Amino acid sequence: MTEGTEVVVLGAGIAGCAAAYYLAREGVRVKVVEREAPASGASGYAVGLLNPLTGTGIPGPLSAFAEAAFKVHKGLWGELEAEAGLDIQARTAPHLQLCFTEDDVRAQQTCMERWAATEGFAAEWLEAGDVLGLEPRISKDVLGAVLLQEVGLVDSRLLTIAMLKAAVGLGAELVNDEVTGLRTEGSRIAGVRLVVGSIDCDAAVVALGPWAGEASRWLGVNVPVGPLKGEIIHLEAPAAPLPYHMAGPGQVVQKADGRVWLAATEEEAGFDLLTTTGARETLLERGARMVPSLLELRVVGHTACLRPVSPDRLPVLGKAPGWENGYLATSAEKKGILIGPAMGRAVADLVVRGETLLPVAPLAPERFAGEGRGVR
Repeated sequence: MTEGTEVVVLGAGIAGCAAAYYLAREGVRVKVVEREAPASGASGYAVGLLNPLTGTGIPGPLSAFAEAAFKVHKGLWGELEAEAGLDIQARTAPHLQLCFTEDDVRAQQTCMERWAATEGFAAEWLEAGDVLGLEPRISKDVLGAVLLQEVGLVDSRLLTIAMLKAAVGLGAELVNDEVTGLRTEGSRIAGVRLVVGSIDCDAAVVALGPWAGEASRWLGVNVPVGPLKGEIIHLEAPAAPLPYHMAGPGQVVQKADGRVWLAATEEEAGFDLLTTTGARETLLERGARMVPSLLELRVVGHTACLRPVSPDRLPVLGKAPGWENGYLATSAEKKGILIGPAMGRAVADLVVRGETLLPVAPLAPERFAGEGRGVR
């Protein structure tokens, strides 16, 4: 790509805003098309936990990319906040992986060995008495825990908005409209069709989150990405802060504004975004099993969002098969805030230089090329 190149990014979630940010830093002219508000989907509602050592594909095909993504985050925070003029509430915090069954103990002690061997992290086993000594509000039923130092936490919405704001400061433009298709010339994308008009482009990046499956029709290739619903409830601030991010039957974390978040359900419910009484009860039960006194706190918020997932629950990241200038950056599943900035950086590398040093090979869209077309 040369100076003056124009790239259209479809979607203003974390992956799209990150792609716009890194492209703009390269001097590329960028337009971001978003039909709603930036960070209006899962990128605006996620817990914002940055832990590259757990999750789908870890250990496994996502490990190297997740660890690289964590390093991207830590190198980004200060510079991004200065460029955007926003506090993204980034910090590192200790993580307690609580065990309530003997199976939990065996599984987490195995994980602990891997965590402790990972550069930049330290992990140790704590017996039940030590856990309660650290945080006496944890349930007396706890059998032990792994203490992991130090995971990251950010405000997911502020991070996404900061990346877009910094991109705009570098010359990017936000277009509030809906993409209806692509205008193509042979194996090249020549433009993006909108409800109102169209935009000519030299390249396009599809970062539409759970709606990325629409690109299957536009590109004639398989983009098997669809929605995975998740609900979270927020509790009022406790009298004394909770200093740890805690995981077990669920997640418990106190955010910078003092509210305690209980996360998160997981449900295949299409594009339904209604919050449910059942999810609220499930989240309260999981939270109370970990920290019983949470039931004394008032519920002050309840959200639902749709995470983008592929059949193997791994990201779909790279050049669209058969296209010279079409790129995909989607399907971050429940790791979007951790890996979103690195996804944006990788796709910007691919657009500008045709290659990236980030370990994206296991995430290439070609792995679905032999499957049927259409959404998941």
